[in-house]
Amino acid sequence: MEKKLYHLPGYYDLAFSYDASGEINFFSECFKRYTDFEMRRILKPACGSGRLLIPLAQFGYYVVGYDISEEMVAYTRDKIAVAGLSHRAEVVLGDMRTARFKDTFDAAINLINTIGYLISDEDILNHFRAISYSLRTGGIYIVELSCANEKLSNEERPDDTWIAERDGIKIQTTWHTERYDLANKRKYNLCKMKIEDEKENRRFMFIEPHIMRLWFFEDFKLLSRAGGFTLRAIYNQNFEPVPLNSHICGDLGNLYFILKKEAEA
Repeated sequence: MEKKLYHLPGYYDLAFSYDASGEINFFSECFKRYTDFEMRRILKPACGSGRLLIPLAQFGYYVVGYDISEEMVAYTRDKIAVAGLSHRAEVVLGDMRTARFKDTFDAAINLINTIGYLISDEDILNHFRAISYSLRTGGIYIVELSCANEKLSNEERPDDTWIAERDGIKIQTTWHTERYDLANKRKYNLCKMKIEDEKENRRFMFIEPHIMRLWFFEDFKLLSRAGGFTLRAIYNQNFEPVPLNSHICGDLGNLYFILKKEAEA
């Protein structure tokens, strides 16, 4: 089932955009700390509406994003052109499982649990191998995701709801976790969007399921090794280091994992 959410790039861009300046500064510090060369080229898998591409390009990096949605790619390409950044950023069609680039990158970044859309071990292994192929040795891959607790229950969990408004458009988005499937490592979510667009005189709502990988820390460490990666550091949402020997679980929320390509996969 194709997701309506990812075929409405303008509305998606409004609903899921936020100030990325803190993250950009954090990434810049990670580049300095975990690589021993000047950071020039960055790869952004599943780049969506280009939320991160433009600020990275404005910061001085050359960034390439790819996405599986043709609508997202077209929207982001126009967005880059309007920003006058076509000399520093580009976007192409690509699948996280297979996208490989001959011109290597110094780093790659994958945020807000987007990697969770790769559900099977095979797809995840292929992804890490593809990213590794596109990274130079010594480069880093920054992945943001939340690891699960070992003892999950299907008790009712509070919805995550937020409202975004801009230029006569108002969007209320709700992300709801329905249940967990521990045996098959699946998380079943519902995304609900209520859209009011005064400019287009449109008002509509949709609800769609999103099945995602239920990550466990040991799985992440094991599967990422397929790309020749080692886990060098973990940071929380305040960009504070989390000791590698900590109990990494859902109680810590979304975390940034710093993977370094130590050798060719």
